[in-house]
Amino acid sequence: MGQARLVALTAKAARAQRDALVGNVSEEKLGEPRPARGEYDPAEMLGFEPLSPEASEVLALHEAVEQLSDAARAELYALMRTGQGHLAARKWYSGVAEAKSLDKDTITIEIVGNVDLHDHVMKGLYETRLVSS
Repeated sequence: MGQARLVALTAKAARAQRDALVGNVSEEKLGEPRPARGEYDPAEMLGFEPLSPEASEVLALHEAVEQLSDAARAELYALMRTGQGHLAARKWYSGVAEAKSLDKDTITIEIVGNVDLHDHVMKGLYETRLVSS
């Protein structure tokens, strides 16, 4: 799971680069109403779009995911989905099997496009008890 943590840290750096760019945009310009409950990130819908695909941290994240073996990429995808709350921790292995049935490009796009990837992977690692903290 060291590879998952490395990708998560790379995602955290990409998120910081993105947030530095969109951090000064007023909520009114984004035009999104504040939800009554849950997490609130008005710029979340933008994903990594404000950054060019060649932005250093986004490129590093994409390369880190591309360098993973197919099995490791499937595990990372399952961890991300577990951290998002879309997959129960006890069903992690079925999530890995599901991910293996998906196209490599589809999985890569889903992983790299997730601006909260760091948080989701770390939460997935915690919930599946693959790490202690």
